[in-house]
Order: sequence, then C-alpha cells, then structure tokens
Amino acid sequence: MAHITIKDAVVRYPVYSTVRQRSLLSYAAHKASFGRVAREVGHIPVVEALRGISLDLKDGDRLALIGRNGSGKTTMLKLCAGLLLPDSGTVVVEGTRAAILNPAAGLDPDKTGAENVEQIGRLLSLTKPVRKRLLDDVADFTELADFLNLPVRTYSSGMVVRLLFAMATSVERDVLIIDELIGAGDAHFMEKAATRVHAMFQRAKVLVVATHAESIVTLLCNRALLLDSGQVVMDAAPQQVWDVYMGGPAPIGLTANVSG
Repeated sequence: MAHITIKDAVVRYPVYSTVRQRSLLSYAAHKASFGRVAREVGHIPVVEALRGISLDLKDGDRLALIGRNGSGKTTMLKLCAGLLLPDSGTVVVEGTRAAILNPAAGLDPDKTGAENVEQIGRLLSLTKPVRKRLLDDVADFTELADFLNLPVRTYSSGMVVRLLFAMATSVERDVLIIDELIGAGDAHFMEKAATRVHAMFQRAKVLVVATHAESIVTLLCNRALLLDSGQVVMDAAPQQVWDVYMGGPAPIGLTANVSG
C-alpha cells in the first residue's frame, strides 16, 4: 500500500542577504514565478516556496508537476521524498520510496558504475545474490556495456541518468519520485523508461514526476498539477493542464489563475 497525503503545507526558505540583495530578490520574485518574499521574526526575509499545498495520492496515481522554474516543483518533490519537513501543515507518506532529485546524488564519481550499483545494494541491505541480479538488471536496462567498468566521472549526463534511473527502479519501491531526469535522456531511453514505469504501475505504485516535457506528462501520468509561485493553480487531467501551461484557456469548470 502506497499513500501520500499533504495538507495545508507551507515551506519557507530564509534568505540571508544585504538590503540591496533583498531588493533584487523581491524584484526577481515579482517578475518570475517563485514564491512570495515575506518577513520572518527578526526581519529575516523568507521565500515562501510552497503556500497551503494539499494533495492526496493513492496506489496507481501517476502525478505530473508542471510549472515554470522556481514555481515550487522541486520543493514539493522533496516533501514527498521526506527530505523536507513543512514549516506548517502535515505530510504523511506510507510505503517505501525511491527518489531521483539530483543527477549525481548517491553516486561516487571515482567508482565504476558496477561498483556504485554494488555500493547502493549494500546500503539497501540486499543479499549477494540479489545484488548480482540488480547489476544484471541495470546492465540490461542502461545498455552501458563496458562503461559499467569505467569511473562514473567519465560518463555523460545522459549516461548518469540511465544509471540512476535503472538503480531507482530495479529495487521495487512503493513510491517513485523523479525531478526532470527522464526528459534528459534520448528518445530511445525515454521509451524504455516509460515502458519500465508502466510495468511498475501494474503493481499499483505511486509516481510523482516534475517535468517540462509534454510526452512525459501525457505518456506516464493520469493527473497533473500546475504550480505557480508556490501554489496549485490547476489540478486536472494531464493534457488539460499542459494546454493551460502552454497558454491555452482553462476548460469550463476548472480554475487556472496563472500569473504571467
């Protein structure tokens, strides 16, 4: 059983800066889409990265987070992954989680791809036979061949994505959380990734993915949220949300207060 429940979550980041820098920050926040700049106790400015976010996901849900850079997508993913606690509100996640939020997270660049797989397997307390099956699965999915025996620092960004995605999806977890990374692969990889995730969802898991790629939104997801300035401005079917994000009108009965 997998379940993510977020209720009235607020996340604030303090900003320690000079008066001039604070003025520039306020101007940038007004022009862009990141959260409102407010004041905390002691007159320390904070960026409200998320404001009053509520969400309920259950087995089988595949959620796309859509929005401009700085709209709050990555912060929301970190809440789901348990890497952040809200300043107010609640976050409850049931089930095991795997997250890909940083292209190099958890990898030792001086170790080979195979050594990194072994290291992750040990951290997950997998037995030796299971670690061997993990390496075989990663090798088959990534198609990295002899590169698995080279240091990760020699990999291209696309190869790192393949390795991370394979490791995150080779060991079964209830919740898979991804930030942009599928879109960094080539068309062949995206097709393989989609097939792999669809296979995972035959076992009723939860996916939360932030992306700017329409194909990922429509291919992998059954629900989408449009974020702007740390708030949910639309919650609907993926294609509807994507069309509004790209500048189209909101369907009748749906609200999309997107500031531009």
